[in-house]
Amino acid sequence: MRACGSGCSALSVNRQDFDLVLGPIKDILGQHIDKYPQYAAFIREANELEELERSEQEKIEQMKESNRRQGVSASAISEKKMKDWRAPYFEKSGETKLGIKQVMEKNEKLQVLFGHLADNSVLGVIDAMSLVQVEPGSNLITQGEEGDNFYVVDEGNFDVFVQRGVHPPGKVCEYGPGDLFGELALMYNAPRQATVKATSAGKLWALDRESFQMMLCTAENIKKSTHEEFLANVEIFFHMTKYELARLSDMLESELFEAGEDIVKQGDDGNSFYIIEEGEAKAYIHGEEGEVEVKHYARPGEYFGEVALIMDEARRATVRATTDCMVLSVSRDDFDRVLGPIKGILEAHIDRYPNYADMLRAAEKS
Repeated sequence: MRACGSGCSALSVNRQDFDLVLGPIKDILGQHIDKYPQYAAFIREANELEELERSEQEKIEQMKESNRRQGVSASAISEKKMKDWRAPYFEKSGETKLGIKQVMEKNEKLQVLFGHLADNSVLGVIDAMSLVQVEPGSNLITQGEEGDNFYVVDEGNFDVFVQRGVHPPGKVCEYGPGDLFGELALMYNAPRQATVKATSAGKLWALDRESFQMMLCTAENIKKSTHEEFLANVEIFFHMTKYELARLSDMLESELFEAGEDIVKQGDDGNSFYIIEEGEAKAYIHGEEGEVEVKHYARPGEYFGEVALIMDEARRATVRATTDCMVLSVSRDDFDRVLGPIKGILEAHIDRYPNYADMLRAAEKS
């Protein structure tokens, strides 16, 4: 709209302010739709989009909960199938790989699926994406059909339609370069919830459910084995069976610390034990001469804070990340709940743990 003549003075109000004071106008018009027939189509489309987004959000929450309980919601994969399977590989330029990776990092839904994977595993997922080209007017996915791929749009534009009951399909949104859709097909063998139609020639990158699930299981198994190997090299865990190490591995929480950030701080209460997974850190003790470096943690698997699993004691040193540093941790409360107090186990085998004898005696007195 353009002012003409000698100019124009206009008053305005934005939707946020209107909704804050009077409530969503969509709901007001919906209650009196007979008075505003010219807005009926707009209101219906807005309601359909709102319902679709609500449904998608509910599924995201289900995905998060499923991941917390049992990892990916997928059928069991046999050991033989995993052994025989080979990840697909489709050539892409470095620029294309970077673009897909950035899309994955920005999308909340994909972070549920891929956020916990290491960079090399994420790149493996990207390598497995195949190129799909579509013509204008063609349906890439159709509501009601079984879905087994998710897509990242590289080129082209797409309209999304949802059919409710006997009503004709209504357009609810559009997708363009950098958008993605169909990701729920990686988790659930369920019918598509919408139809996606190309409005121009399009180029997309697709990942199928089997490849996703196989790569996820492979990455999880490698990570689990690595974590168990870390734990097996911790002195106070030498007595543990493979089963106990596996249970302890399942309890580990992963956390990223930026370079210069304190992981633990001297004088603070200690309740967790830490293992370096990636990056480096240094330990410092603050005394009369200021802060003095006493230890450099430079390799994956090095650990600190194990005393916190044995007894209540203030941290003896500050451990600070010197690079971006990924650490694994477990608290004494979680350890005791699942495996029982480790102090009693160490006391029963004190001859095997001379380095901790004084601590155990002190803990016994307290």
